Amino acid sequence: MANNSGKRRSRVADMGVKPDVRVYTPPAVPPAEETTFPVAMTLDDRLVVRLRIYRKKIVDFAVMQETLVAGEWEQLARIDCCRGTVHRHLSAHDGKILLDHDLIRDIPYGDRSWEVVDDSYEGALQEMQDRWSDNLRRWRSGT
Repeated sequence: MANNSGKRRSRVADMGVKPDVRVYTPPAVPPAEETTFPVAMTLDDRLVVRLRIYRKKIVDFAVMQETLVAGEWEQLARIDCCRGTVHRHLSAHDGKILLDHDLIRDIPYGDRSWEVVDDSYEGALQEMQDRWSDNLRRWRSGT
């Protein structure tokens, strides 16, 4: 049967349209609960841990290393979650970025996302505890 409009209908997909990319986003506060606490390493060095918990799972976290400089705490390293990944950051005392979003693990979008974040927290905390002196050395030297 003929097309009455006189125009051809194309069945070719428009390749210029990109599909939506879904990225893990943790539940908001509230309903999730957020807590922040320090973990002393020395008198002048500490880790600061921020946890977001929802339904008994850690759904977002940041473990930040800070050092005391002239009476102020300065962040020099961090492992956190954002943009669908668990990743690390490291900077030098002059502000130079040594590592920025250095991938540790992807967080899948969907059913397993909370489990991946929850499972990643202990390893991130352990890494920051194990590497705090190396991070401090790198921050001071800028390398």
